[in-house]
Amino acid sequence: MGESLTLLLLGTPDLAVGGLPMSIRSAKTRALLCYLATTSGPRSRGELAELLWGERPDANARGSLRLALSELRREVGEWLDITRDHVRFLAGDGCFVDHRRLGQAPTVAEALGLWRGDFLDGVSFEGAPAFAGWLESERHRVRLLLRGLLVAAEPDGSDHMVRLARIVAALDPYDEEAHRLLMVSLAGAGNRAGALACFEELRRRLAADLGVSPAPETLAVRRDLLPRPLPARRTPLPVPATELIGRDGDVRRLRALLSRERLVTLLGPGGIGKTRLAIAAAASSETAFVSFAGVRPEAAVTTLARRLGVDLSPARPALDLLLSAFTARALPLLLVLDNLEHLPTFDPVIGEILRAAPGVRVLATSRRRLDLPGQVTITLEGLPGPDAEALFAARALAARPAFDPDREAALVAAICTATGGLPLAIELAASLLRAVPCADLAQRLGVDPGLLSAAGPAARSRHACMRTVFETSWNLLDPAGQEALAALSIFRGGCTLRSALEVARTTPAVLVRLVDHSMIRLTPSGRYTIHPLVQQLAAARLPSGSPVRRRHATHFARLLDRHAPALHDGSDTEVTRVLAAELDNIRLAWTASGEPGFLDRYWTLCLRLRLYEESGVIVRDHLARTPQAPHLRARWSWMAGVSAYQLAREKEADRLANQALGTLGERLPTSTAGRVAAMAGAAVRQTARRLLPISGTDPAGPEAAQALTLLARLAYHRQDLPVMLVASLRQLNAAERAADPALRAEAYANFATIARMAGRHGLATRYGDLADRALAAIGHPTDAANRARLARGLDQLHSGAFGAARRSFAEGRARTLDPRMAENCVGMLAETALWQGDFARAAELYEETEELAFKRVGGDDIGRYWCLTGRAEALLRVDGVPAERIGALVTAARASTDRRIAYERELGLRDGRVMRVVQDLRLLTASARLFPAAVPPGEALDRALELAERLPAAQPGMIECWTGLAELLWSLDPPPHRATSRRLAAHLTRYAARNPGAVARIGWARALVLAAAGKERAARKTADQAMTTADRLAAHYDRRRAEEITRRLQ
Repeated sequence: MGESLTLLLLGTPDLAVGGLPMSIRSAKTRALLCYLATTSGPRSRGELAELLWGERPDANARGSLRLALSELRREVGEWLDITRDHVRFLAGDGCFVDHRRLGQAPTVAEALGLWRGDFLDGVSFEGAPAFAGWLESERHRVRLLLRGLLVAAEPDGSDHMVRLARIVAALDPYDEEAHRLLMVSLAGAGNRAGALACFEELRRRLAADLGVSPAPETLAVRRDLLPRPLPARRTPLPVPATELIGRDGDVRRLRALLSRERLVTLLGPGGIGKTRLAIAAAASSETAFVSFAGVRPEAAVTTLARRLGVDLSPARPALDLLLSAFTARALPLLLVLDNLEHLPTFDPVIGEILRAAPGVRVLATSRRRLDLPGQVTITLEGLPGPDAEALFAARALAARPAFDPDREAALVAAICTATGGLPLAIELAASLLRAVPCADLAQRLGVDPGLLSAAGPAARSRHACMRTVFETSWNLLDPAGQEALAALSIFRGGCTLRSALEVARTTPAVLVRLVDHSMIRLTPSGRYTIHPLVQQLAAARLPSGSPVRRRHATHFARLLDRHAPALHDGSDTEVTRVLAAELDNIRLAWTASGEPGFLDRYWTLCLRLRLYEESGVIVRDHLARTPQAPHLRARWSWMAGVSAYQLAREKEADRLANQALGTLGERLPTSTAGRVAAMAGAAVRQTARRLLPISGTDPAGPEAAQALTLLARLAYHRQDLPVMLVASLRQLNAAERAADPALRAEAYANFATIARMAGRHGLATRYGDLADRALAAIGHPTDAANRARLARGLDQLHSGAFGAARRSFAEGRARTLDPRMAENCVGMLAETALWQGDFARAAELYEETEELAFKRVGGDDIGRYWCLTGRAEALLRVDGVPAERIGALVTAARASTDRRIAYERELGLRDGRVMRVVQDLRLLTASARLFPAAVPPGEALDRALELAERLPAAQPGMIECWTGLAELLWSLDPPPHRATSRRLAAHLTRYAARNPGAVARIGWARALVLAAAGKERAARKTADQAMTTADRLAAHYDRRRAEEITRRLQ
């Protein structure tokens, strides 16, 4: 075989061909390859379809399997044996699968080299129970392989054995034998403390989770290790007045840490519940609890000594007496030192105590990170929603016994959200129910933090209100920290380091101090965030005339400007990751900016994130309140129209696009005479521009071109060819008044397509060349350029340049940020495959288009009808497809069309008369071809020809309909009246004249019609011409059909 294949499945899957990562994007396609690579022998298609797509009907599941196998064939086809019934993985030279190697009994070192994590770590699918069952079984088998390797090896204390034992023990936290081997290996490596910690962790887990003690064998291993630490005198803990709610997991985590760490610090802002959590975690230990609230720095050592009962009468420094007592006496094993944030000079004392007394552990609580090496910190977060609501309900019932938490559940959730889950704020808010109605409290809490400044019942005076808590923390900051915190309160949803430095005009050192004081938090994603209540109170310290607000708006305007080119490139996913995180900041910055350029970028970002409602609202609001030049108002009108278009509100989109033109004084005429005059005028202006080129640009030109292209797209969807023609001609002239080559490329491409459909092939070729030159001049991606590629592909398809059409559609799909255009591009890729005779591929692409339509707004009911029809037409030409399956597609297409009519009234769709006629004609033809007994071909042919009289001569999308009608006519016995043959032949001739790419198929269809009319000589000649054209177009299916007809006529 050619390139190497590497499948690393132990851990997160890493799939590579020739040393490069696979380009397979579909998660289920990658999972299918992993399944084939880890199972032996051929697997049936039915098994594979049920494995990953079992929730779908069998036909859909098999269709999805075909798509997946098609993608695998392109990427790793040489490693697969794919037949009509089975699929088998071909393992051989150049193929490495770590899962297979692990099953071949490697050494411990080899197994560790293979192991990166659990089998297919992170892989899971909803709605695929068969795959989930297989995955769980295979993971269990892999774990047993590792365990067997561990048990068979000698626990010699080597690094390899320790690592393997840790892996096996972690995979099954209740496997005592694995833990014993880990303890022995750690002890053999000289880490007896680690071995004892492993035993203690296992003992606690068995007791807490299973209610059992370790086995005698495990206890025997433990007895061989270090002796137990000496007990210490117990000092009573404070007794809280209320129950601790929502911290059970934190208590377990903290106790686990205290079992193996000597210094643990609980960090968090005031009111987060550090003291309560420390008391709960220390309840099961020999403990001394010392609170330093209100203690001055110079009294900290003596306070600790007195609390521990140290005799301070000797004439020696208190610190010496304290350390001597720790060294000489059996003092408590766990020191809980509460409220250390204001005592930075006491940090070295804690370090000396830990050095002097190896048996002592320290649990500290502080709003500030201690300046000590070796500490483990736990940063407490606010309570999650359910726990926060439970805490509020408990405290609310104490404040007002008649309170009904179930009836007020929505208000309780809003209050807890406004408090950010801060326990103290929740308790203070609950206490306010004694005087403030719950609805009013929920409404005002998010905008008025002063509510929580009202004094209420509290266990400690320093927690009497949130303002007191905040003031305490604020006063611990230096002036630079206070200024930075006030400035950082301007951000919404957090900020990056770069944003913080630029907007707050601070330094990294100041940010570090704010993090250490629990005033801000650095999230795992690298963003700084502030608790919402701290943010509100800090924002009150920001002067009203502060330049921070303007710097914030300017910073995010520049951020959008930097990413502007990438925003228009649908293939660039990094830009959405970066800007989506800043969306709340961008929203705030927009309110302070109001600049047109900012609005353009913000609107485009909303489109990228599919926030179509928001994109429309911001443009319409700005349009309503801001008087600007006509070309800007026109711009905002068509932008609002695009947002409506994405929401399938096509009447609204049409109105807004016409509103944009009306603002420029260029509204499209609505009467037939007006449209004819407009087309004539536009044609004259275009001719004049070709003869006498005019230099210069017009600011209204781009806006008119954008509005006109939206109108043309809407007209194309409803098959309103007159409106599409006049809009495209006017767009052509408007685009040439603009400096944007992408708008010109789109206008040229649109006009080339229309000229091609009108049979003006020379004109179409000329404007197609102009479009290609304009596309080549585009410096950065824009959606106008992507629309130009779609239009170019249409012209290339109709002209027979199938390869060029595929490239245009594929590039447009990859780069567009418009999901409707991506859907159109995939649909046209399906049409291209259909025209060239690759019907199986066409059916797959129609199904993919259907899935894209389903994901779109209202997709199932308003976008699937033509995908289903196209798939049925394609499958009619694929051998071996059951008629019932195709019939189900036709039925679904008809039902989808009916539902679309219902949605037309609800959503404001605008389906023209022609579109419905086309759909009726295609479905009638497909039904007659499929079930001639139910739909007599003669009657269907007569009805179809009546419908065809209502269509324009250049009607696209009809190639299979016309050829299907020709086949129906050929099948009639006796032959129909010659007038019927002449009518159908006339339609075929007109269609071929306007669609050179369809000449081969229409050619053999015409041969059938001529033969049915008794003109066999003309039929043979026409079939011969179809063969020649099919060779030129590389349309192999049409070549075979033309040959068959020629043989029949000989």
